[in-house]
Amino acid sequence: MIDHDVRSAVAEPVRSARHRVDGDGWTGLVLGAALVAMALVAGLCYTFSAAVMPNLAGADDRTFVVTMQRFNPNPVFPLSFTGALVLTGLAALLQRRHGPGVAVRWTVAAVVLYGIVLAVTAGLHFPLNAELDRAVDPDRITDFAHVRNQVEGPWVAGNIVRTLLSTAAVAALAHALFLHGRSTTHRKAGASAGGPSWPPPPTAS
Repeated sequence: MIDHDVRSAVAEPVRSARHRVDGDGWTGLVLGAALVAMALVAGLCYTFSAAVMPNLAGADDRTFVVTMQRFNPNPVFPLSFTGALVLTGLAALLQRRHGPGVAVRWTVAAVVLYGIVLAVTAGLHFPLNAELDRAVDPDRITDFAHVRNQVEGPWVAGNIVRTLLSTAAVAALAHALFLHGRSTTHRKAGASAGGPSWPPPPTAS
């Protein structure tokens, strides 16, 4: 009877450890997907900061306005920003259930950083893009220079902020994924050994 109780007490932590490892697999998968999605957003913002806007800076006013208008209907932008938001938020929720404490903090830090990116996008870039969209027919614009002066400077500055913050979010997610992987490896070793995933107590010398 005592032997049966002891085996049951030992088997319960082993089952819990294996269940935790299974949860870690899904958490790691979502965390990795969030990292990829965030890297795509950071790369998109960086491309505009490093290539698109500097090249448009040398273009005439009409070319600038017409080109910026053509970016707005592109579905890649909303899909990329929304996908990164959903995956990063889901990764944070799963981390709170299965991940180690330090990894949770880094994932939440990525959520906060990306939240600021979205706030800049909604508060600055959306109104500027709407101002460009109001010029439905570029051929009817009589003062391209005025439209450009209203949009270019704030748009470029805001995008630099988005680039820096989204890059920082990528770094936070990468560190969270590293910590999560290291923790999962330790738990797998404990589960496969047939015992609890915590280290044994020190023996008396």
